[in-house]
Amino acid sequence: MTDRLIIEDITIPVVFVRSRRKTLSISITNDLKLLVKAPLSMPEKEIDKFIRQKNFWIYKQMKRMEKEAENRTRYTPEQEREYREKARRVLTEKSDHYKKILGVDYKKIRIGDQKTRWGSCSSIGTISYNWRLILMPEEIQDYVVVHELCHLIEMNHSKAFWEKVESVIPDYARRRAWLKKNGER
Repeated sequence: MTDRLIIEDITIPVVFVRSRRKTLSISITNDLKLLVKAPLSMPEKEIDKFIRQKNFWIYKQMKRMEKEAENRTRYTPEQEREYREKARRVLTEKSDHYKKILGVDYKKIRIGDQKTRWGSCSSIGTISYNWRLILMPEEIQDYVVVHELCHLIEMNHSKAFWEKVESVIPDYARRRAWLKKNGER
């Protein structure tokens, strides 16, 4: 197994993880590495064959992620600090407002720099928001806040969960679609 893969004009670092899993999977990490997860007993030849079969997919994903990284707005440390402070203030106010409507309470709010999520809710009641959420329209912020608070009631994405979200944000599907389409910008 090699520690890098060359496809066309790009060289991709490869990270292998073997575990007691049953299937082989590949993904591209946020720092543009190919992550290969394989069962302990899978022969290297089989892994290499799988990766070769996925070369086109890997290439397309790498090019897409490189382009997104180029187009992403960069913030100075001072700008980020200001946005984080504003996010803590605004998202805490929104969380306090909606927790009354939903009849829930959280333990604490954390403002982070998650790479793939706008928010999350832990089983112990910690709500985590991405600081970049403050750059989104207010109605999108409201949707994410309600979404995470609803996880304090339903820790899944069941029908009951979405019904609870809809009871507070009737047009949540439109907002969710907007976030999926525009969130990376």
